[in-house]
Amino acid sequence: MNIAITGATGVIGRHAVQHLLNAGHQVIGVTRSARGERTLQGLGARPVRADVFDEVELRSAFAEADAVVNLLTHIPPADRMAAPGAWDENDRLRGEASAAIARAAQAAGAGRLVQESLAFVYADGGDLWLDETAAVAGGGTTTTVLAAEANARELFAGDTVVLRFGLFIGPDSGLTQADIEGARNTGASPSIGRRDAYRPTVWIDDAAAAVAAALSAPAGTYNVVDADPPTRGEIDAALADAVGRSGLCAVIEEIPPALEPVARSQRVSSRRLREVTDWKPRVRGGTEGWRLIVAEGVAA
Repeated sequence: MNIAITGATGVIGRHAVQHLLNAGHQVIGVTRSARGERTLQGLGARPVRADVFDEVELRSAFAEADAVVNLLTHIPPADRMAAPGAWDENDRLRGEASAAIARAAQAAGAGRLVQESLAFVYADGGDLWLDETAAVAGGGTTTTVLAAEANARELFAGDTVVLRFGLFIGPDSGLTQADIEGARNTGASPSIGRRDAYRPTVWIDDAAAAVAAALSAPAGTYNVVDADPPTRGEIDAALADAVGRSGLCAVIEEIPPALEPVARSQRVSSRRLREVTDWKPRVRGGTEGWRLIVAEGVAA
């Protein structure tokens, strides 16, 4: 298949390009810069210049695509996440750009649209397992991701697949590296909320493999998370062990409204995607991932 990807030069985008190429697909990477073109060429994809807010340019970029994959995000640095305006660009990508992409994919005649989303949209579930039918609450940084989901479903008439990802853990994730440095240098925990609450996480290469699997999955919404989501206490213990500390301490006592969704307990299930495709996570990102990055030096 010919697959067009927006966000192809991002962290998950680069991994997804490799998985799609390895599966025998032709990959068209949408970029706005010469640097992005060089990155995509280095990966083996064919770069196409287009503004992700411009439907005319996107329609041209998608002209040969059998499927379009939207992986656009703009996550602010860890130390600015609670700052005013820090999420504005990300919100615009999820609101305006996702609509332009869905309409352009429809106009170009693509048969499938894969839209990135987040597992943090679910309401606090305590110890209960949360599948794709569980209630969503949005709020904070997840409100616009629900808008992106709606755009993909309502503005595109072909098969739509929404992938609700857990928190990416990987060696080339800036947030992961910031968490490791914070734990190593100051003993700071990377998460907020109760230590016995569950946090949906996923190894970034497993998340990228799910993008490739989404091309053959029935249309619908799928969670992409560790098969056994860890609690924040488990995450802290695994990270502390990886950096050689006896334990970690929470550094945020009052939860900023923008980050409230990630403080919930979300024991999210990825069973549905595992049942309808051959996808399954190879690494328990929330616990094993830290050791792989720090102790075993997995390369970015």
